[in-house]
Amino acid sequence: MAFTGKKLSLVTEYLTDYIQKNALTKGQRLPTETELIEAIGVSRVTLRRALANMQEENLIYSVQGSGYFVGDHFFPRENHVIPIIISYDHENSKILNIVHGAQNYLKARSCELEVHVSRRDPKAEKEMLLQLYEQGCRCAIIFPVSSEDNSDLYFHLLQNGMQLIFIDRRPADISCCHLVMSDNMTGGYLATRHLLELGHRRIATFGLEPMAHTSTIQERVLGYRHALREFGVPEPEKSYFFSAYKRQNRDVEEIFDPANGFTAVFAINDHAAVDIATHAYRYGLRVPEDLSVIGFDNLDITTVFTPHLSTIDQPFTQLGESAAEIAFQCLTGNVTGYIQKSLPIRLIPRDSTRKR
Repeated sequence: MAFTGKKLSLVTEYLTDYIQKNALTKGQRLPTETELIEAIGVSRVTLRRALANMQEENLIYSVQGSGYFVGDHFFPRENHVIPIIISYDHENSKILNIVHGAQNYLKARSCELEVHVSRRDPKAEKEMLLQLYEQGCRCAIIFPVSSEDNSDLYFHLLQNGMQLIFIDRRPADISCCHLVMSDNMTGGYLATRHLLELGHRRIATFGLEPMAHTSTIQERVLGYRHALREFGVPEPEKSYFFSAYKRQNRDVEEIFDPANGFTAVFAINDHAAVDIATHAYRYGLRVPEDLSVIGFDNLDITTVFTPHLSTIDQPFTQLGESAAEIAFQCLTGNVTGYIQKSLPIRLIPRDSTRKR
């Protein structure tokens, strides 16, 4: 198991720079532990943990009584390029944190991240993947446009030896794949439990897309249902509503229909939370006095919007780091089977939710 932490990264970065600056090749000796401790300023325990991580990845190896040496999988930078395809790159989202997390991880390992943006277009995503495959790429990170689109292509590429590391959403009908995501089900559960503990019993879920569009939505709604069952609260006959951003449709009208009696909304993401709260104001309702709203993601907008939005925080930077780690292991031939990681989330209560 690899150890993590900022001080461990300092060791990796130092040794990477040392190998590059001194143009070391496979089998050449590295500084001693004492020299490294003095140069980097870390403890011997931290140093050995970092060295153990690098040995696991075959970047270095040790010979008892002789020290540490450059390993098989320390390649020149130009041979290390891993593409990532993201579906959008809006600054008011945190998808760029995913990119930065991946870049930082790979940079410490003499590897470059090549960024492609599909602009939420499944056809563009398909063309990018096919072009990468035709160019000889056999390892790529992808934040898919949806769970529904391009599943057949993913399956075809996987069957033909291309390693795909999916972020955030699981492709439909594909279970055997590398996947890194936040614990969406627990997030949906915690958000709903928070509302239930405040006394709400008629809770709607709201998103900006159909539920089938991504596995992310489906898992967060499953968490919502688990919380309702735990509290013995019946799920409304219709519980998931959606509308395009800043658009009002029948679903929005149903949420605010007094006959349905909703007093709280679990929004599938923070943009949906802002949207439904804005609709509430147009209906003459106050948040949280008349309607409690909680989102998911912990975007910057949650503390700009009034009132500040309760939300579920997910670790975007760590999503990128974890995906890059798997990609690097694939690139260096240091992975067997499929790796699927679910990263922890946390509840952040703010002003948009209150006791009923």
